[in-house]
Amino acid sequence: MYSKVVVPLDGSELSERSLPYARLVAGALSVPIDLVEAFDVLPAAVHDHLAVVATQRMLEEAQSRTDNYLGRVRADLRDMGYMATATTLPGAPAQAIVDWVADDPDALVVMSTHGRGGIARWALGSVADKVLHAIPNPMLLVRGAAANPLEDGGPRAILAPLDGSTLSELSLEHAATMATALKTRIVLMRVNPDAAVYRDYLSPGRGGASGARDADWAAVEELIQNELTDTRDSLDRSANRLTGEFGFVNDVVTLPVESRNVAEAIAEAAASEGAMVVMTTHGRSGINRLVMGSVTDRVVRHSDLPVLVVRQAETPSAATLEQRVTETGQQEFGGAAPQPA
Repeated sequence: MYSKVVVPLDGSELSERSLPYARLVAGALSVPIDLVEAFDVLPAAVHDHLAVVATQRMLEEAQSRTDNYLGRVRADLRDMGYMATATTLPGAPAQAIVDWVADDPDALVVMSTHGRGGIARWALGSVADKVLHAIPNPMLLVRGAAANPLEDGGPRAILAPLDGSTLSELSLEHAATMATALKTRIVLMRVNPDAAVYRDYLSPGRGGASGARDADWAAVEELIQNELTDTRDSLDRSANRLTGEFGFVNDVVTLPVESRNVAEAIAEAAASEGAMVVMTTHGRSGINRLVMGSVTDRVVRHSDLPVLVVRQAETPSAATLEQRVTETGQQEFGGAAPQPA
């Protein structure tokens, strides 16, 4: 499914926290690792014309340092038996990385969310955020505080949060690929509001019904039970897709959860399972569109566990969304129409 694993680095120890995950995935899937580092200095245009030569010398020295650093990391990977290449990218780091992976949508980007800043070293947290919002590629984000996955044998599960929509199920193939490669199970999770959320909404003065009666609570309980039934049916259909459409043969567990904080519930479940999270995000691509504001974004920022983000590069057409159930009772995703810019 993935053509290669692209690992952006910045020369810092924190940025190298992504390397164990890159090795884990590349080794399991037998794909090469492509190391990249961008280097940038103040452009000559900000100096007077006498500084052009000095600026050029700074660029050459920066490239030399980058070449030497990536060469050492590549040599270490090759000594471990991995196929590895190294490429230096001149220019602003985020844009350079985005441009580098643009020609290969099947490349998996594995990147730490923290690095060190400075004129010659980029703040990897900021760069990772920009890259995440700009590329259509799947991206595995590793928090700087994350433990080395090779110390305990790797993730014990793949956690795939779903919301009942066809779009959220774009993560299923990626979850199946990762879980198969890592020889682990998949936990399909869906988070619904708890009873307190509905009661708060129906309480007078809370923006809902102006005078909820005691009898209304019975209707709330019925609504919750109906939603739970729908959740279980939806998760079962997704489990059937994993075993049928994607040929997944390991264990699949369904996990319906009630909570008023979806991101927190996902992070807690992932920590409990020792899982890698695989989930979709909704947002338009483009280097300047950086506001995700989604559950995925909050999980990425507040969980110390690795999160594989599957970008919603395309939106299914209306006709596809209407085709919810196949003859076998499985939900499926058909054709797609490009998402407007």
